[in-house]
Amino acid sequence: MKSKDICIVTGGSSGNGLGIVKAFLGAGYKVISVDVLSFPESLDVIHYLGDVRDRVLINTIFDKALSLNPRKLCLVNNAGISMESDKDPVERWLITIEINLTAPFNWSQRYAELVKNKSFPMGSIINIGSLATVMGFPDNPSYQAAKSGILGLTRAFAYDLGEFGMTVNCISPGYIATNMTKQSFDDPIRNEQRRGHTLLGRWGNADDIGNAAVFLCSDNSSYITGINLPVDGGWSVKGLIQ
Repeated sequence: MKSKDICIVTGGSSGNGLGIVKAFLGAGYKVISVDVLSFPESLDVIHYLGDVRDRVLINTIFDKALSLNPRKLCLVNNAGISMESDKDPVERWLITIEINLTAPFNWSQRYAELVKNKSFPMGSIINIGSLATVMGFPDNPSYQAAKSGILGLTRAFAYDLGEFGMTVNCISPGYIATNMTKQSFDDPIRNEQRRGHTLLGRWGNADDIGNAAVFLCSDNSSYITGINLPVDGGWSVKGLIQ
C-alpha cells in the first residue's frame, strides 16, 4: 500500500478524469480531486469543488497534499473544455486557452516551485492532450492551439525538472466513450466512423487513460520524460484508407 503516494487530478469528477482517479486509487495512491462539479461517487477521495483557474485554490490543494507528507506527488492536468462553435470566437479563444493551457501552466509552475524547494523526493506531471495535440482539428482553432501548446508545455517542464529526477509527460487520448463524446457515440454513423478509423476496432474508455497515467507516474517509467503518448487505439498512425 503506497500510503505516502499522492496524486492531484484536475477535472476528476467525470469522464477521463474519473477514470484517472479510479486508476490511481487502484494503484494505492491517495487522490486529491478538483472540479467545478461535485464528486459523483462514494470513493475515498479528497475532493475540492472549484475552478482550476483559481490560483488561491491551487495553493490550497498543494498545501493539503504536502500536509500528507508525500513520498511521491503526482499531478495530472486533465481539466479541459471545448466550447460550442456558436460562441463569440474571441471569447471562445480566451476561455479555452485559459482553462486548457494557462491553468496547466499555473498548476505545473507551483509544482515546480515545490520540487525546487525539495518539498517531496519523487513525482511526475501528466498533461492530457488530445488528437489535436499533433493532428489537424476542424472548426476550433482555440482548442487546436491549446492542445498543441500542451505538448510544448510538457517538454518545457520536462527540461526544467529533469535535473531533480521528476518526469513530465503528455497523454493524448483518441475517441473515448465519455459524456463529452456522447453525441458522437450515440450517432450510429459517427460512432462507426470513429471506431473504424482505429486499428483496434473500438472506442477507448476512461480506464485506458487512467492506466496510462498510472504507468507514467510509476517506477516502471522512470526513464521516460518529455514524450507524447497517444492512447488512441492506433488512430494517429492509420493513414491509408483501404
